[in-house]
Amino acid sequence: MTIANDLVKISVVIPVYNVKQYVQEAVDSILAQTIAPYEVIIIDDGSTDGSGALLDEHYGHLDIVKIVHTTNHGLGEARNEGSRHVTGDFTYYFDSDDVAVPTLLETFLNTYRSHPDLDIFCFSANSFFDTTPTVQQPLPFYNRKMDRVFPDAISAFNTMSGYGSFYPNAWMYVFRSSLITDNNIWFKPIIHEDEEFTPRLFFKAGKVAVSRAILFKRRVRAGSIMQTNRGERNVVGYIAGIKALEQLKANAGDAKNRKHLGDRISINIISILNIIKNDKVTLSADVAKQFNELKRRNKSLAVTLADTCPRLYKLAAFIKRRINRIIYA
Repeated sequence: MTIANDLVKISVVIPVYNVKQYVQEAVDSILAQTIAPYEVIIIDDGSTDGSGALLDEHYGHLDIVKIVHTTNHGLGEARNEGSRHVTGDFTYYFDSDDVAVPTLLETFLNTYRSHPDLDIFCFSANSFFDTTPTVQQPLPFYNRKMDRVFPDAISAFNTMSGYGSFYPNAWMYVFRSSLITDNNIWFKPIIHEDEEFTPRLFFKAGKVAVSRAILFKRRVRAGSIMQTNRGERNVVGYIAGIKALEQLKANAGDAKNRKHLGDRISINIISILNIIKNDKVTLSADVAKQFNELKRRNKSLAVTLADTCPRLYKLAAFIKRRINRIIYA
């Protein structure tokens, strides 16, 4: 049963693009929350598969649902468009092919009751395959590894980074809406836009609550943005994110802040190396030049290993993951 919430207004922003097969399950999981959202803002980002018509038919009559149809501009700009319509105190960016656990908003609300000055709420997530994979592969698991409240977001960022439990994915956070608008922090029109958006918010935020509760289920499917064949546009997205992180690092002050931002940069550089090697991507001269300059400016042992001895890097990363799973199981 869904219960009305008069304590704080929670806005859910859902960008939609060509996910007719999944979008109803996704939206229904938000509408079936044990605590009702204040508003659900759905941005149909120029879908061509009938997603927009389905949304109008099933949800257009609901008072708390606002459906906006736009031309296609990509996930980042669709989220920005949704943010421009937000009137709630908090914003949750939800993906249109995933599933929210029924108690997501209730868990946030219970935390907010104890900490009304909260700026960011963080939680854990797991994954499920849309169809049975032909080749056995592990499912991503996003484990926060702690239940803790931090007086400031930079402390939260550093602690989670140290535990290996900071994730940039926007769907793992509920943000105070004014944190976004007052600081003029918007998603860049790139792929992998979360990689720099979320850290920028953390370096402007106050109190943060972290929960190990699993409140989100990510669908792993063959046709999603993250699962299709990767190419130079993915690299360009990572490069834009790295440059934004470099600016953040330059003004970070504390050595611990710079260290963990540097780690985020290394993770993104290694992601580019994986795209180049695993997807056999040949970069254009300009993009290759930018990437080589980024590697030169951001040298680290992890990047050197991944670049020169990828097998050793993968072994070290595997051992680290196994140790973390044992420690934080």
